[in-house]
Amino acid sequence: MNEDDYNDLSKRLKFQDVLLDTLPNPVYYKDTIGRFIRVNTCFAELVNTTKSEIIGKSAYDFFPKVVVERHKIIDQNIMKTYEPYEDEVPFKKANGEIRYFTLNKAVCVNEDGTVAGIVCVMNDITERTREKEFLIQQSKFAEMGEMIASIAHQWNEPLVELSAQIQKMQIIHAMNKIDKNKMSDFVNDSMVQIQYMSETLSDFRNFLKPSTVKDKFGIKQALREIFDIVGKQIFYFNINVNFDYKDDSDEIFIYGYKNELKQVLLNIINNAKNKLVKLNEEKDFKGIITIKVHTCKDFNIIEICDNGGSIADEIMNQLFEPFFTTKVNGTGFGLYMAKIIVEDKMSGKIEVRNNHENVIFTIKIPLVKK
Repeated sequence: MNEDDYNDLSKRLKFQDVLLDTLPNPVYYKDTIGRFIRVNTCFAELVNTTKSEIIGKSAYDFFPKVVVERHKIIDQNIMKTYEPYEDEVPFKKANGEIRYFTLNKAVCVNEDGTVAGIVCVMNDITERTREKEFLIQQSKFAEMGEMIASIAHQWNEPLVELSAQIQKMQIIHAMNKIDKNKMSDFVNDSMVQIQYMSETLSDFRNFLKPSTVKDKFGIKQALREIFDIVGKQIFYFNINVNFDYKDDSDEIFIYGYKNELKQVLLNIINNAKNKLVKLNEEKDFKGIITIKVHTCKDFNIIEICDNGGSIADEIMNQLFEPFFTTKVNGTGFGLYMAKIIVEDKMSGKIEVRNNHENVIFTIKIPLVKK
């Protein structure tokens, strides 16, 4: 390389540095073995150091190991397939603040077409994420009335049992027949009921917690947790719930936000329950809710079907719009937030259709590529 070529290259590199540093987004380049070879000022500020301190180091020096290991596999796949990749991740800054970013990654190639490494542009979506979380929590609170009613039904049986136990002890005491064994039986039987009530409250508290990080969870387990809360109330209204799993022996795992997806399922199940209860009040009607879970090539699929009558064509396209509701005191938040959670936060799809007198909600969550 002669002096003129060197000067031209130096000028181009300086211009690129100035250009990168004017961007409001963190940007970095990594080589094929994961070392940072170039970053902009915004990225250096994010990890609370200087650009010169980053160059030559790896992501292990700045990010949690579990995150780095996951993206190491992602980067290898990008360099193998040349396909771009987008992901959403939280990042904890040095001052303890948590920010949320989308990562847009692509392969960087040399002049001869060989892979040089990975380039990534980060986009701060913290405010947008927090606004969505607020709306989601608002939607959860709208479900609280239903859930509290469910807890009341669940607590009725253990409270009756506890009342009977106490009255029994009172009679034994009046007859002066209390001994160590009877007292031990009384305590053990009472603790069983109290433990059951405590677990119900624990399920309720867990439902209210927002899921801030995507994680792998079993959809069958999530459904069991939902029916631990609302199952007794649905049974009380004489509604049959059928579960149709393609393979009863295997759990079906989903990568996403567990509590938020449980909120979506609970909203749809509660809507179906309320419709079936109303029909049963008007006439002798046997309500049925069927929940199917299966996997196809690209998606995990959850279908929730009720036999409470079809949805009118004129309102079908409005169901997922904000503030649209057919309930007297409804908020119009439930299905709107369901759409945001499934489609925006989990990159899935939620749809509704009529099948004769049945209504079927279908939720599709993308399979996670290994």
